[in-house]
Amino acid sequence: MIAFNSSIRRQLLCWLLIPVTVILGVDTMIANIMAVEFANDAYDESLIDSAGAVASRLNFVDKKPKLDLSKTALSFLKSNQKNTIYYQVLDSNGKTIAGENSIPAPSGDLSASEPDVRSGKIGQAKVRIASIIASSPDKTDYVIVQVAETTQNRQDLIKTIILMILLPQLAIIALTSLVIWFGVRRGLLPLRNLENSVSRRSPADLKPLTEAGTPKEVKPLVVSINRLLFQIREDREAQKRFIANAAHQLRTPLAGLKTQSQLALRENDPAELHHAVKLMGSSAERANRLVNQLLTLAQLEPSRPTKFAPVCLEAIARNATGEMAPLASAKNIDLGYESYAPDAVIEGDTDILYEMMINLIENAIIYTPEYGKVTVSLSVSDGLVFAVEDNGPGIELDERDHVFERFYRVLGNKASGSGLGLSIVREIADKHGASVRIMSGPSEVGTRVVVRFAYFENVVPDETSIAPSMMNFEPASVEIASKF
Repeated sequence: MIAFNSSIRRQLLCWLLIPVTVILGVDTMIANIMAVEFANDAYDESLIDSAGAVASRLNFVDKKPKLDLSKTALSFLKSNQKNTIYYQVLDSNGKTIAGENSIPAPSGDLSASEPDVRSGKIGQAKVRIASIIASSPDKTDYVIVQVAETTQNRQDLIKTIILMILLPQLAIIALTSLVIWFGVRRGLLPLRNLENSVSRRSPADLKPLTEAGTPKEVKPLVVSINRLLFQIREDREAQKRFIANAAHQLRTPLAGLKTQSQLALRENDPAELHHAVKLMGSSAERANRLVNQLLTLAQLEPSRPTKFAPVCLEAIARNATGEMAPLASAKNIDLGYESYAPDAVIEGDTDILYEMMINLIENAIIYTPEYGKVTVSLSVSDGLVFAVEDNGPGIELDERDHVFERFYRVLGNKASGSGLGLSIVREIADKHGASVRIMSGPSEVGTRVVVRFAYFENVVPDETSIAPSMMNFEPASVEIASKF
């Protein structure tokens, strides 16, 4: 069997040459059968004529058969350089009248109107035997004339016929094999050119491969490679932008931290020193939050695969709300959680869904004034809905297209932040095939962020019930509504 991991050239040559060889073998067998039939037909006719010639020399004297065969006629009958010819005349009782006794007796179904030709042996020699019946003039008696001939001439004729058929075919097959080899080599040349084009490139050269002159069968491969190069190029550009933006954003809190530490070293007043250390803690906290968000964004890059599995969204939402309770308490914000779909299961990534909820709740707490209100809810309304609502200042209409951009912050907003929270939400939404829009919420006050999962299963997730059945769920969609 041909190994499919071998070279394409080897596979093509095998699949083309093996059938040609098999066809040649079958053709040789057919040619041999036809040659045997042709040789036998030609020599059998001659053998029957010889038997007829012997029968013509028979005379019936007093109703007894007598063979009048001169030495000259006999020598003419047996004149053959390669074959040996035997003759025999039998009366109606099977008794030999003339000729050799060594010729096998004819078959019992010999017909007077039809000569019989058969194969046989005389001693160790293979012969063909022709048998005819010659009747007396008054049709009262008959004799059997048999003429046998060895098969050397026949075999020579058969070999000659086969060679005449086979030699031209062998020449044609040899020429065909050469043409096939050249054609396969020429046909695979575009792949060799493609290999050379790719191997000569440096790792930094991500320009698309040219499709000019590419065969139709190779073009899909070139298109796929170009698509991969485009994705790598986009991913590399995104990494460059990410590194540049991260370096720019980290510079500010780290510079502030350095300045505050230098000022703290100069202070002798315990109160001022305490204040400087407090500022250092705030800067370190902002830097820590920024680093965590940058790491989250790095994990959400398109080149990194996401592992989806059945998860209970209510458990994630409850844990995320509990995690943000201390931050809300520090600002005297009323943080509440409402669940109307406690058993809902979706297909998703637990870690990034938790990060998305943390960012939404944290953003709501940060941008809501003291003594405000933030409500986290999970409900069913045209799908499974996770919502975070606050009574803060909201988002202006002309800012709604920009708030999901990385490092973008609304001008005039005094709340601390890096501008990455909603960007992370959008990235996670994209991972779940989400669509994002912003609209005003109820009473036109505050901001409401709604994450809508179009398909879910209202069962409790466990290892035996959800793993086989949750694999066909569609990804989520995200809506953002702003209330003023």
